[in-house]
Amino acid sequence: MVDDDNASNMMEALQGASSIQLYQMRALIDGMLADTKRTIAARAALHLGQAVRFIDHRTGQVRLGKLIARHDTQATVLEESVRRTWKIPYVAIEGALNAPGEQPKAYDPPPEPAKPQGLIEFKVGDKVTFDDGKGVALVGMIMRINRRTATLQTMDGKTWRVDFQLLRHVVEV
Repeated sequence: MVDDDNASNMMEALQGASSIQLYQMRALIDGMLADTKRTIAARAALHLGQAVRFIDHRTGQVRLGKLIARHDTQATVLEESVRRTWKIPYVAIEGALNAPGEQPKAYDPPPEPAKPQGLIEFKVGDKVTFDDGKGVALVGMIMRINRRTATLQTMDGKTWRVDFQLLRHVVEV
């Protein structure tokens, strides 16, 4: 592979350098990689679902994967061959080149998450009933919808947070 040849050539060229020269080069390279302009440019060149190549920081080996999440300074990449995810700085990732004549795969976005069942059934102002911890049925009005619960005010003025699964609509007849 061409990347292995490049790594071998770089290692061969650096063999004759002194330790202080190698350390100085490392400091210069670290400074260049930390430049925010470089990170922004690398991030702009990537999109979700894109096939990428990245560097394994432990071995220096080039690996192939798919970009599955973007964060501020790093991305999450799925290495599909072993089904492993990596969090990698943008500067260590680049788009994978397609083979000659091969078309890049279109981005297939992940499906939308299912809406929680409780939020669909209830809304602020609904009159509902529920059983308290002692089995006594209480009636109240929904004052607020939370992610997993509804905040209710009962007829006696008390406030309760109740899971949607425990609520039932009150039907006026």
